[in-house]
Amino acid sequence: MMGRVKPSTFLLVGLAFTAAILFHAPAQAEQHRATRLGNPATRFAPPLATPDDLRARFRDDKLKPDIASILRQWGWTGNLDDLHRAAQTNTITETAIPVGETMPFMSSRESGRPVCLRNVLWAGREPAPAYAFNFASNGRRYRCVTPKACSNFFLEDLGAEPRHALALDCAAPAEVLAGRPVQICLTVRNTGNVPEPKATVTLSVPPGATIVRSTENGVASAERVSWDIANLATNAPRQVCAALAMRQPGMLSFTATAGSANAKPVQTECATKIAGVPAILLELVDVEDPIEVGKEVTYEIKVTNQGTAPATNIRLACLLPASQEFVSGSGITLVRAQDHAVTMETLPTLDPKAVASWRVVVKALQAADARFKVELRSDQFESPIEEDESTQQY
Repeated sequence: MMGRVKPSTFLLVGLAFTAAILFHAPAQAEQHRATRLGNPATRFAPPLATPDDLRARFRDDKLKPDIASILRQWGWTGNLDDLHRAAQTNTITETAIPVGETMPFMSSRESGRPVCLRNVLWAGREPAPAYAFNFASNGRRYRCVTPKACSNFFLEDLGAEPRHALALDCAAPAEVLAGRPVQICLTVRNTGNVPEPKATVTLSVPPGATIVRSTENGVASAERVSWDIANLATNAPRQVCAALAMRQPGMLSFTATAGSANAKPVQTECATKIAGVPAILLELVDVEDPIEVGKEVTYEIKVTNQGTAPATNIRLACLLPASQEFVSGSGITLVRAQDHAVTMETLPTLDPKAVASWRVVVKALQAADARFKVELRSDQFESPIEEDESTQQY
């Protein structure tokens, strides 16, 4: 028996296919009360005796339009193909509809038409035996329950379908001086809708780089450092970091991956420019000392770039004491002299570990503790680099 919660009632001996989606029921829907199942005038198909009978109902092309009509009346947004496919392939188990359970809707027939009755209370004397199978559609999980007595079915919404997904970001400084550690931080996020028991993050070590340290118990080898991250909750980022060192200038490119037993691997990349540092060694020596007045003395000037980056626009200027006179000059660039000032034409660049040299020949004019001075300037140094050489003239 089934009746509306109203002064008027009506008899419904049997119900046909029943479909229910729990969260779609209208708040003000009429309630119906069912006490018996199986009226041939209102059911969709004969009773069920075996799981194969249930599969046959969903396979019946004559019943499929009615099933679709009931679900459409209810407003279901799933895919009918998913339902029918699951009915043929998924495991079917036995269950029972408890007395007092309200189903958001049940299918029925009125003059042969499929009709959706909403908000139906099972008020029979005993639980109603049924078959059930689970399936997923459009990202949600459902349980299809079909009473044996009348071939009805309804769908219980079990929530969102489990989705395992990870995202990985890489952060590294834009530029670091050669020899200094580069801090690379990787942030892994669980972008799925279920926790990940364990995710693994791996950072590849670029050629020429070495690992200085890592966080969170990172396991390092010559080629990579990896971290196991336990219990990665949804939308809860976790960060791991490693410090790498590279002595030679150039681009240091990092590739990292993250994955788990359930989530597909994801990859990220970032890069750091390893900037070299020029380091200039200026050397000045006199080839002969002491020197007799009237004789010539040669000064050798050597500039060495001991650093890891080129030095640019190197400019040399020499100052002769009053006790000396310029004779000649030579070297990697042209040498010019005016009175006691000697200058070398600008050297555009001096590569790391390269050496540039000049020679300046002067004449001793009088006895003195002569001081020959050299001043070097370049783009990389705010203040000049200076050297002087003492020559005893007698």
